[in-house]
Amino acid sequence: MGMSTMNISESPIKLNLGCGDKILDGYINIDINTERRSNKPDIIADIRDLKTIKTAIADEILAVHVIEHFFYWEAVPLLTSWRRILKPNGKIILECPNLLHACKVLLDNPNKASRPDQNGRMSMWPLYGDPNWKDPLMCHKWAYTPESLMNVLMEAGFTNVKQEPAQYKLREPRDMRITGKNQ
Repeated sequence: MGMSTMNISESPIKLNLGCGDKILDGYINIDINTERRSNKPDIIADIRDLKTIKTAIADEILAVHVIEHFFYWEAVPLLTSWRRILKPNGKIILECPNLLHACKVLLDNPNKASRPDQNGRMSMWPLYGDPNWKDPLMCHKWAYTPESLMNVLMEAGFTNVKQEPAQYKLREPRDMRITGKNQ
C-alpha cells in the first residue's frame, strides 16, 4: 500500500449534509440540488435517505442551517438516521438560527424587524428563511432554542450534547451551534 493511500484511509471522513452553495474543503459535500449559485456538491442525494452510505463510516457530520428546513416530527428520525453513519464517538455539529435571539430582535422593534428585507435578517429570516431565494426548499419549517435542539439530539441517541460558539453564517447571537457524540 502506497503512502498516499495510507494517508487517505487515515484521514477523517467528514460529511457536510445539506451543503447548498457552501462547498467546504475537507468535507464530502452532499445536497439534493445539483448546484446552487454555480457551486456543485460532491454527492447529489436527499439527506433524508442516506441508506446507500455505509454504517459507521463518518467521523463527523456537519449540517449548517439544515435542521430548520425539516418539520419538527422529522427531526428525531432524521438525526437517528444520520447517527447510523457516524463512527462510535463520531461528532455531529448542527448550526441553525437561535429562536430566542430572533424573538428578542422582533420584540425590540416589531415594525422594523418584521420586514422581509435586510431588516428582517435577524428576526424573520431565522423563523421563515430568506425570501430572496423564492424556493420552497429554503423555507424554514421549525425553529429551535439551544435547549430544545439539545433535547432533540438526545432523543435521537446522541450523548455529550452541548452548545458551542457558532462558526458559520452570521454566528452568535443570531445563530447557534449544538454538538453531540455518537455513543
